[in-house]
Amino acid sequence: MRFLSVFSGLLLAGAAVAQNSSCSPTSSDADVVKYAWVVQSLLERFYSSQPLNTTFLSDATNSSHAEYYANLQGIQRQNRLGVRAIQLLSGKVPDFSPPSCTFTTPNSTSGEDFVRNALDLESSASAAFIGATGYTQSPEVSFILSRLAAQHAADAAWLAGEQTGVVFPTNTTSLIPAYNPSYVLSNGTETGKLGQYLGGCVTPPTSPCGQFFIGSLIGSLGNATAASAGITGS
Repeated sequence: MRFLSVFSGLLLAGAAVAQNSSCSPTSSDADVVKYAWVVQSLLERFYSSQPLNTTFLSDATNSSHAEYYANLQGIQRQNRLGVRAIQLLSGKVPDFSPPSCTFTTPNSTSGEDFVRNALDLESSASAAFIGATGYTQSPEVSFILSRLAAQHAADAAWLAGEQTGVVFPTNTTSLIPAYNPSYVLSNGTETGKLGQYLGGCVTPPTSPCGQFFIGSLIGSLGNATAASAGITGS
């Protein structure tokens, strides 16, 4: 009986190890973590590129009460912590090597320019990280992607609230934007496209479960029609 008890315990322990191993980041996560590293590093580089002070930010919309200086310093700190979080995660990913990138950042000649550029980058980063969650099967990777997406969405919502009158229109037909990596890494002026700032230093990751389509409400594996299904009622 004692043998059976010990043997059962070993089986349970082995099953737990196998389960934990199957959920750990694998070498297939290297590309999506590199992608996350690059997007997050671009945001950190943007906030570091411009010395911030109250004089520079004085011409930004609602500068008299928005507390831009203090809040943007806090956002800069958050972005540094985001880079550090991805660095810590990358240490768990087999075959990971840090990307080497030459970044450029949007030009800001005034406080108003800087705040508008910050809003565009934060919105783009949020959508990029949400979209990237469809490219991993690891809870640890999806956790940091989701956490960073939420952080950037919060930053973007605050910036939008100071810049525009209506942040959440009543006629919206989509949840918060999400973009796949190929779109994010392409060049263009549309929100979500960051390729022009990244210098081609990473390639889009591939989904471990097949092509992942993103729609206005849901994502779908291998089925663009299902992903594109919209709302049917109010």
